[in-house]
Amino acid sequence: MKNVRLNQILELLKQQGSVSVTGLSEIFGVTTKTIRRDLEILEDEGELLRTHGGAELLKTDILREKPFELRLNIESEKKDRIGRKAAELIQHGQKIFIGAGSSLYHMNAHIDNQKRLYVVTDSVTVVNQLNSRSEIGIFLIGGEITKHVLGTTGTIAEETLKDFWFDTAFISATTIDDGGRLFHRGPAEFGIYRQLAEHSGRLIALIDSTKLGKRDFINAATLQKGDILVTDDCASPTLVQSYEELGIQVILA
Repeated sequence: MKNVRLNQILELLKQQGSVSVTGLSEIFGVTTKTIRRDLEILEDEGELLRTHGGAELLKTDILREKPFELRLNIESEKKDRIGRKAAELIQHGQKIFIGAGSSLYHMNAHIDNQKRLYVVTDSVTVVNQLNSRSEIGIFLIGGEITKHVLGTTGTIAEETLKDFWFDTAFISATTIDDGGRLFHRGPAEFGIYRQLAEHSGRLIALIDSTKLGKRDFINAATLQKGDILVTDDCASPTLVQSYEELGIQVILA
């Protein structure tokens, strides 16, 4: 739970778009060191972007996502545990899809090179992470690059996926509601996720507990019986039970 001053800083940011360290110090009657610490906390939570001498508000509408580099630091310890658990589900010789996203970034760090995988991806970051692995083949689907995740989107990407069949597709989402529906903030991933649902043996979604039981703008896909949700051990037991009743396997990291 944020303290009162942090919430007030956020309110000022929403009103003004940006704030300065010295200005906040005067408003709240605390040292600039204290304000810098407050801004660091809020940046780690993905609420703002620190600038020289202050901070600016991060817009989270469909036109501007949080930068990928920032999202890597949000709930990073949880995402690393989730990624490690998800990587353990990969079997030798599989042909898999790995999507773009910060949770999947953490998973890639734990993939065993000796499993001789073939990876298809829409993510430039995945290519950069796995390209040095001698026993992993990589295919990057084409399309327009979305800057906030460095992933390919559009008709070309969607049409390419129609020719593949994956043992498993590893994906993420902005949120997942209690019915297993995966949501994204914008339309970029919509077509790709629909293709993955139709051309994969199963979906494995990596989603931290802060995103469970919520809806966002676009329902891109829905986890079905036999699919897997990998989340962290802070997940609500009630939500976990609701997913399991739908036939979705839940793995807690």
